[in-house]
Amino acid sequence: MYTRKVKLYSGFERFWHWTQALLIIFLALSGFEVHGVYTLFGYEKAVIWHDYAAWAFLVLIVFAIFWHITTGAWRQYIPTTRFIKAQLDYYLFGIFRNAPHPTRKTTLSKLNPLQRLTYFGLKVLVIPVQVISGFLYLYYHQAEQAGLHFSSLSGIALWHTFGAFLLVAFLFFHIYLATTGTPWTSNIKAMITGWEDVELSMDEVKEEAYPNVVKASEMGYYFLDRDGYIRDVNAAWLRIYGYTSAGEVVGRHSSITRNPEDAPLLKDMLDQVLAGEKIESRIVERVGKDGQQGKHLLTAHPVYISGEIAGMAGFIVDVKNKKEPV
Repeated sequence: MYTRKVKLYSGFERFWHWTQALLIIFLALSGFEVHGVYTLFGYEKAVIWHDYAAWAFLVLIVFAIFWHITTGAWRQYIPTTRFIKAQLDYYLFGIFRNAPHPTRKTTLSKLNPLQRLTYFGLKVLVIPVQVISGFLYLYYHQAEQAGLHFSSLSGIALWHTFGAFLLVAFLFFHIYLATTGTPWTSNIKAMITGWEDVELSMDEVKEEAYPNVVKASEMGYYFLDRDGYIRDVNAAWLRIYGYTSAGEVVGRHSSITRNPEDAPLLKDMLDQVLAGEKIESRIVERVGKDGQQGKHLLTAHPVYISGEIAGMAGFIVDVKNKKEPV
């Protein structure tokens, strides 16, 4: 498995996550004490602090909604059924036999299908029910004076308590699944630092490896745009032509590498590649930085960007000491 470290979570995202977690835990502790489950802060303090925490939670929700809308992060929570069966199978069985994860994280898709579905339910159903029922319970008399009549206060309290149990259950599952990374602290560390090692597909591995291979190659690499201007070269190409830095040639026309009488041949070769053909092997004459002439073996291939040929790229090998084949 190949990974790359990616900045996955922004500063506000991490602040929102941890602040929300602490507030939910505190609301649960103080709330269940108000219900008489245990004694921790004392009943009066538990009621007061629970109310303060509820207002803090509401303020956090307002800021989070604003952030999700302005950044487009709300799209992360749109439910999808794609890979949901595979994800469920992974959580039930695959995770215990070290099976590969069926989905990969990216900056645009941080949540797997089950996470999307769960968080969508929390944000659209559970948390709104908790907030509404909590403030109706807190301001029950004011709500009645405003014309909102309820059969009993116990009904509101029941809904609020039911939502609390759902949040507590989610919290336990969330903590458990947060420890299923490799190592077990990786997911927690990512939510602290913002950086996470994200698994790469084989295509992404190739994209990562290719530039490094080209850069370190002993063969000279070049890339010309459609007009014949040099857009990229590697160190071997610079050495063959006698240049010391890419800045000396990038942006200049490739005709600087040929004798004037050979310029039409260079244009014909470029036209041939821009027509979609490949040049697998051709010996050509060159002119270096100091005017010294030489020969090299050249390959040339069309470069496709978004389905269109954007230029010509290939490799050169010095054949100064080799005989040209008859």
